[in-house]
Amino acid sequence: MPLRDKSILMLDLQGRIAFASSGVCELLGTTPADIAGVSCFDFVFPEDEEQAKALFELNKVPHAEPFRFKLRRKDGSAVWADVQADALRPANGQVYGIVATVTAAKV
Repeated sequence: MPLRDKSILMLDLQGRIAFASSGVCELLGTTPADIAGVSCFDFVFPEDEEQAKALFELNKVPHAEPFRFKLRRKDGSAVWADVQADALRPANGQVYGIVATVTAAKV
């Protein structure tokens, strides 16, 4: 798999985007400048927000299971993505964020 297919997303514990690689931005139809500091929940459909928040909470725990989720691109269209997330924490400290790979799902 080419490196560009391995898109990285970093979130704080409130779900704000701290970093999104160019691959994530391309998937969501946005730019790094437009996505920084935005809530990750802005990229889900309103009817899926409750499920997205539940998955977000599950991913605050180390070794969370991967999942497939429908995301909302900036233009409002849908794109399915495979997500593998893990908690960010220092060696002997508390979780302070989430890092995830986000790739277009092969349907």
